[in-house]
Amino acid sequence: MDWSESPPNWETPIGEKIDRFLRAVSERFPDYKDTIVVFGSATIHLRLDPAFNSADADLRVSTEAILPFKALTEEIGLGKSGKGDGHFYLDITPPSAFRSTESWFGRAHTETRHGLKIMIPQLRDALVGKLHRRRKPEIDGIEPKDLRAFVRVRELTGGHPTEEELLKDILLCPHAWHLQMSGAVTDFRRNLEDLWPVLYHKPLDVNEQIIRPLMYELELAGYTEGEDWHELVRALVPTRP
Repeated sequence: MDWSESPPNWETPIGEKIDRFLRAVSERFPDYKDTIVVFGSATIHLRLDPAFNSADADLRVSTEAILPFKALTEEIGLGKSGKGDGHFYLDITPPSAFRSTESWFGRAHTETRHGLKIMIPQLRDALVGKLHRRRKPEIDGIEPKDLRAFVRVRELTGGHPTEEELLKDILLCPHAWHLQMSGAVTDFRRNLEDLWPVLYHKPLDVNEQIIRPLMYELELAGYTEGEDWHELVRALVPTRP
């Protein structure tokens, strides 16, 4: 079996809590038809390592379901109000909360539980999703828990993602390499530049390994006058780091 395709185990500690919420949703909102996406560290817990725990589990739902689902988590004792006390909680998020590769949707695990459509990204897409995290002002570097996730997955999978695999996946995030309006590089890029020496013991050459290959793809398609191509050209020499 491919390292990233193991099915989720709902009998894990976090799996049982998510499943309890899903059962409650099916009973309280029987007409809910949109897909619920489980992402973040819960993906690693469910699909690889039941001992890999986090303070919460991220669930992406439709926008109109956010408030009623948040209220439901509070009712069943899995709400965010318990965060300050160190209790595990379910973080109900909007559709925009999870970003990963452009291919994640097509290769995710899908199933029906309690009559609900559930989707869980592959491990590789869950990891790339962590790289999209915005940096907190007080943290100078990649989020420690995100680095821990990469290290743990590599420990348990015999070295995956390899450098080649991760390069292939981050090239599926072309817009993450565009400059911000201020001219600064994105947090996605900064996170990767911090991650690369830890995983692969050498720096990531962003220009040669990422931006130029993306430009070449657009050149092959004849899009050298497009906005994406010009954004990538500017990203070769950002106005400020």
